[in-house]
Amino acid sequence: MPPMQTQNGLLSLSDVPPREVEWLWPDRIPLGELTILDGDPSVNKSSFTLDLAARVSTGKDMPDGPPGVKGRVLALLGEDSLEKTIVQRLAAAKADLSQIATIKGSVLFPNDIDRIEVAIAKTQAKLLVIDPLMAFLGCDANGDQKVRGALTPLKEIADTANCAVVMVRHLTKRGGKHSLYRGSGSIGIVAATRSALLIGKSPDEPNFRVLCQTKSNLGPLAPSLLFEPVDSDGTVTIEWRGECEYTADDLLSAPSKNEGKLAEAMSFLASLLEKGPVSQRAIKARAIDVGIALRTLDRAKEVLEVVSERTRFGPGGFWMWKLPEQEDAALSATQPDVAHNGRHAFPVVE
Repeated sequence: MPPMQTQNGLLSLSDVPPREVEWLWPDRIPLGELTILDGDPSVNKSSFTLDLAARVSTGKDMPDGPPGVKGRVLALLGEDSLEKTIVQRLAAAKADLSQIATIKGSVLFPNDIDRIEVAIAKTQAKLLVIDPLMAFLGCDANGDQKVRGALTPLKEIADTANCAVVMVRHLTKRGGKHSLYRGSGSIGIVAATRSALLIGKSPDEPNFRVLCQTKSNLGPLAPSLLFEPVDSDGTVTIEWRGECEYTADDLLSAPSKNEGKLAEAMSFLASLLEKGPVSQRAIKARAIDVGIALRTLDRAKEVLEVVSERTRFGPGGFWMWKLPEQEDAALSATQPDVAHNGRHAFPVVE
């Protein structure tokens, strides 16, 4: 069969040159595409986007190690004050503020899409942050056709400028739904994106946050990452703590301390130590064998108040773990006067 000719508004795919995917953050945030970031209120979504903006403004490496992309950032921010919050957080994140800009006045798309296009072209931005999406979406967020009509031109602008667009969205209160369906508004929002990210509280460590990926049309899902919001002279910044095993289901089900992975690790550790002390090396090796993350194991150790004791210092020494009641039993055997009189070698607060 002869090659199909391009005519009458048809385009033969043989005439379409292939393009490699380019990344702002490898496997997580593609250049030239839309990315959605979901999460409940107060899980530091904005802190994350400002950390990302700071990295792009200076070309700093991404949190998991890949080289960063240096470029200008355009930010549409609808909740926090520029003067009271944004500038301080960016400065604390060591951003180059001269490389970050916003658009003056009210902006709604699709009506004001031309202003966004001009701003991206003028700044040659590599990253556009829209936080939150609903503050700048000038149509019915639940209307599938209207949402797609608003996001399609934004997607075309991103593609032309090779600019990554990260849109922030709150989760709804609907339980029992797949993570992709928990974001507010039409499913057309996530359908228009090539990558979807989710931030939630760590099930085992409430002060920590987890960034996981729930959708990727351009490659495999990236590993989840743990970060901690910290106070830096009265301003919130975030510190990255490495990979973790949590999934979107873990974050959305929000297990309590007595449920989930922590409970499994606590049960494992208590069972292993019930007959007496065990070396730390053997415990960790066994935990890995049964699929318990070492970070979760350490948290279980903390909750159970497991005692860690070195056999001897110097070459040949090693750490032993034992349950606190085993420590008390050893104390009773060696110091009966202390045990009988109910006194302890350290103050106890009831």
